[in-house]
Amino acid sequence: MFNATILILNSLLSTTPYQNSALGLKMDLPEGAVVMGTRDNPPFCIISSGDEDNVWHLRLERSENPESKTVKEIVLQSITVGSNEKPKTTIESGAMKVGALEGWWKAEESTTEIGNMVLGKLGIPAHGNQFILASVLATDVSWRRNSVILKRTLQSIVPLDPIALIQDNLKGLEAATKQLTSLDEDYLRTLVGFKEWRRIQKSSTGSGPASDIGYALIQIETGNIEEVELHNGKEKMVPNGIIVQVISRLVPNPDTGIIIDSYARYWMSWDGKEERWSNRVTRSMGKAKATECETGLRNRREIGSPKSRLMVIQQDLTSDIIETPFKTLSQDPWLPRALVWILGPILSSVNHDACFIWKTYENSGGVQRVVIRTDSIEKYPDGTRVITTRFGEENVSVWTTIDPNGRMILQEQKEDAFVTGTTEDVLRAIWSPRNLW
Repeated sequence: MFNATILILNSLLSTTPYQNSALGLKMDLPEGAVVMGTRDNPPFCIISSGDEDNVWHLRLERSENPESKTVKEIVLQSITVGSNEKPKTTIESGAMKVGALEGWWKAEESTTEIGNMVLGKLGIPAHGNQFILASVLATDVSWRRNSVILKRTLQSIVPLDPIALIQDNLKGLEAATKQLTSLDEDYLRTLVGFKEWRRIQKSSTGSGPASDIGYALIQIETGNIEEVELHNGKEKMVPNGIIVQVISRLVPNPDTGIIIDSYARYWMSWDGKEERWSNRVTRSMGKAKATECETGLRNRREIGSPKSRLMVIQQDLTSDIIETPFKTLSQDPWLPRALVWILGPILSSVNHDACFIWKTYENSGGVQRVVIRTDSIEKYPDGTRVITTRFGEENVSVWTTIDPNGRMILQEQKEDAFVTGTTEDVLRAIWSPRNLW
């Protein structure tokens, strides 16, 4: 809910394959596909169409193959497990090329209580005397509509070496730990005064120009933890960290007249071990207003406690309803909320391609959770860098291009939204005529 003020959930169809480290594979997913669930032990994941009018499901699992069965034997054995007496019709059966590998595929149609259903199974050999089994379930109507793209999706599967993936993950965790450890008062003071205006736009569905739907200001200052909530200024406080201030206005759909204003202050201690933030979001339409606030607090580790604690409270200020606090233990390497907004200038000093894996708090989609965030950096000869961001085992959801100083050039998101770095004058010229500046 609160991230929607800047990160309008998700845009351009990614050319980056979906990768699942636990399963040890990567693959291309159809547009709109949603990863519904994933588990490490035993490794499997479930992917669905994401369209209730065009439903299909894909299950991927990885298992040992101690008896060295052929993938044909694995598929035939799997497709008979749990089968009933009702007649089935074989639609397709035979070898299927999956990249350079030889898999085996079989699809059957049967009549069930909810109608005719198609179940397809694909077996693929994998590293370490293992196999990957992919199962597709769809109605007969959905199968006829999607069979080509679903089979193309299955054929895009590339088994990966789980050991190599684990080693890559360890490198990413080590890189994130090293980057966070390098933060201190001297370094953070060099960021103080950073100020960046951002223009938020939505791509046109046709050939017309993109439409402006919002803007934001991000700036860094020194501050005290008590200054997350603004004081009257009479009390002089000694700075004990930085405060990242984020102010934004979003008009997601001009036809509705709804305006979403956000005012947030994120404090972080000089060593990054403590943080506190407050994000107040007001939705208004004419004279009607509704305000919500999120307050977060992560304390420093205490004696006898190896991990610090995070507590986040969400409150509806209009109705004075306080949600049940979200509480969890933070795990290293931990990315503070303040740094989420200023990764550009922080990672601009990285002079080579790199990957950072850290844990962080997320609330996108209205769900409070701790996620594993992966930020991969690719450096180009002109000094610009592209940071691709992925949460958990999901597809890459954000692509951010920064200049050599870490300032945003372009950020592409899903749902056809993109953000560009700009100036105050440009934004004022756009929004003042609408009385929204």
